[in-house]
Amino acid sequence: MDIKIPKNFFGEEIELTVFISEAQLQNKNAGKIYGKYFEDTGIFNIYPDELAMKGDLLGEILPEDSEPVKDGFCGIITDKGIDFYWKAKKINTESYSLYQNIFSRNKGILETDIMNKKCAVILGCGSVGSLVAMELARSGVGHFVLVDADTLEYHNLCRHQCGIEDVGDLKVNALKRKLININPSVDVKVFGGIIQNIPKEILDEMCVPKETIFVGCADNRTADVYSNKIAIYYDAAFLSIGFWERAYAGEIFYHIPNKGMPCYHCALGDGGNLSGRVEANHHVYSNQENIEGIKFEPGISVDINFITSIGIKLILDILSSTNESYTPRLLNNLKQYTLVCNTNNPEIGGEMVEIFSYPLQVTTSLVVGFSKECNGQCKYELEDK
Repeated sequence: MDIKIPKNFFGEEIELTVFISEAQLQNKNAGKIYGKYFEDTGIFNIYPDELAMKGDLLGEILPEDSEPVKDGFCGIITDKGIDFYWKAKKINTESYSLYQNIFSRNKGILETDIMNKKCAVILGCGSVGSLVAMELARSGVGHFVLVDADTLEYHNLCRHQCGIEDVGDLKVNALKRKLININPSVDVKVFGGIIQNIPKEILDEMCVPKETIFVGCADNRTADVYSNKIAIYYDAAFLSIGFWERAYAGEIFYHIPNKGMPCYHCALGDGGNLSGRVEANHHVYSNQENIEGIKFEPGISVDINFITSIGIKLILDILSSTNESYTPRLLNNLKQYTLVCNTNNPEIGGEMVEIFSYPLQVTTSLVVGFSKECNGQCKYELEDK
């Protein structure tokens, strides 16, 4: 291996540095080193074991008392850890905590130890679900269940968080790789099927009461009704994010168990007169075959992301509600059902935009109630799959 060493203004070589996790230093395992070398900074970034095969082969960690190699990069195990060398010259090592350092900028807002216990079940991993999952991973959520039957295709790339290297794989697999790339310690289970068929044993393993939230990102009302039922079964919170035509507006609904709130089915059912929502991914989340009559015009990423970000803030508020030191961003101000407007231009949204007074409007006054058939005690049983 040969590298270019960067130089400063005076033509002096910049000191080379190794970035490596504290865990790897303490493990002191001999073997091959994988990661990346960056010529512009002179930094060797040693990948953690979970990401090792995504990196380049940089060199090898040698047993204690070995001689450093004279023509490349290596590490030598010592009683205190590992010393690294480039062409037999010892170089600087900076270790980091793979967990604490990644989330250090969240300190004082989101507590890492608390968020690591949380679980998010993402039902639908398209443009909405992928953004939700990525932001929750960046917030320190430590456990995920990803559910989606779709394959990532080229037409998804203008709105999805995954990229061209992921095209052809299931969205759940591609998204799992992205989450691990943010936090290699994250626990992710995937199911490449429709919501109705998710194996119960996966949820039994991952769902912890008061630590779990189900997030409906399927943009399908039938799927949201079903998902909220499963959430109630596990004594877990539920939030859905859905869009109106061309994403000129969207709606956010949440349900927290044991708070006297109507569930999605009791509050909205098929949406009634409250909603202008369309069925975007109907074929993925139900077993209905005839979808030709469904009208849907997709929105652009920036409009989808604006509304989704409001939903994510609510998710973080709900997940952090057990933390007494946490200050909610939106939960105390937004009721169960919220409409969010990207634009009130009728050329984009048609006649329905008249309900919005101005663009980027977020409603705070809509109230949903219980249906006539509901007694407020929503409980559901699941069949074993």
